[in-house]
Amino acid sequence: MIWFFLRVVLIFVVTFALMYIAKSLIRRVFKIPKISEDDPSHNYVKQLHREVDKPFISFSTVILFLVLIVDLVYFTDSGSLFIFTVLIFTFIRMMIRVFFEWKYSKYPKQYILSLTEVFILLTVVFLVVKYNLLY
Repeated sequence: MIWFFLRVVLIFVVTFALMYIAKSLIRRVFKIPKISEDDPSHNYVKQLHREVDKPFISFSTVILFLVLIVDLVYFTDSGSLFIFTVLIFTFIRMMIRVFFEWKYSKYPKQYILSLTEVFILLTVVFLVVKYNLLY
């Protein structure tokens, strides 16, 4: 069991290191400035983004709760349905952010960084599933 958690931690560390390196390189290549954490546009690009994201979070929370119950009742041996659903909703939420950064942001090149994050996360998930790295 301890090896499972060590693998998970290692995958997270490698993923975040890859994201940091990729974002640094892309910032240099495309000359994208860093956005301060204090900038109000850091969380939501526009009011419309907030109006789309908040209901989506509520909707996804309800759906995830229902999927968790179904997963625990009918598929007691694995939580793969729940994990898959979490990944799908995370991907959709990240793509919503990419869209709003692309269309409405004060910093229009920021969407390139968000797309890089999406690409790296999808690649890591694909590699973990394909090569069964957790078990």
